[in-house]
Amino acid sequence: MEASAVLAQSPLFRELEPADLEALCAEARFRSLAKGETLFLQGDPVDALYVVAQGLIKVYRFDPKGGRQVVLHLEGPHQAVAAVAVFLEQPYYPASAEALEDTLVLSIPREAFDRLVDTRASLARALIRFLAKRQSQLVHLLDRLVFAEVGSRLAEYLLQRAEAEGPGFRLPTNPELAALLGTVPEAVSRKLGQFFREGLIEVKKRQVWVLDASALREIAEG
Repeated sequence: MEASAVLAQSPLFRELEPADLEALCAEARFRSLAKGETLFLQGDPVDALYVVAQGLIKVYRFDPKGGRQVVLHLEGPHQAVAAVAVFLEQPYYPASAEALEDTLVLSIPREAFDRLVDTRASLARALIRFLAKRQSQLVHLLDRLVFAEVGSRLAEYLLQRAEAEGPGFRLPTNPELAALLGTVPEAVSRKLGQFFREGLIEVKKRQVWVLDASALREIAEG
């Protein structure tokens, strides 16, 4: 697998000029993670920007008492992991990240990345667009958590994963998915079962195929 192929498909870097993409690739290195392996922990110094090449990364925090895990993001192929942390005034990861399956990430050292941003305007513009889009996504997520039913949120999530990763994408566990959607595992299990029985999805060993995207879209918009 080539670093250029991973970065060229990443929403963060796909609009870069070839010369800027080449400069990033020169600094990037692949890193393998086994299922359950930690990429970084909350409070660790930010040493790199990571982009998923293969697999799935869970970004999460614990509640103030350290008891309940709150899933913030699930990042699949071509997605940047905790990219915002690179630009924090205090460069420490605000959350933890863990591989949900065997995963390959592309690592770009923070110092090299900062240097490239300072000298390449197109990279800086790409980052501004990325950060603006992420803010919009967070506002949309808050809106969905407040106003949308569990089935609607789950349908939207399945459609987004299918669009980003194609057929046969792998689901996290029901507790992880429930934390991501702001609900409880039992509700996720019921809705997945309902979608399966109605022929909207096919599920085999936590892999999902969307069979009726139109029907799921109606549910998501409902």
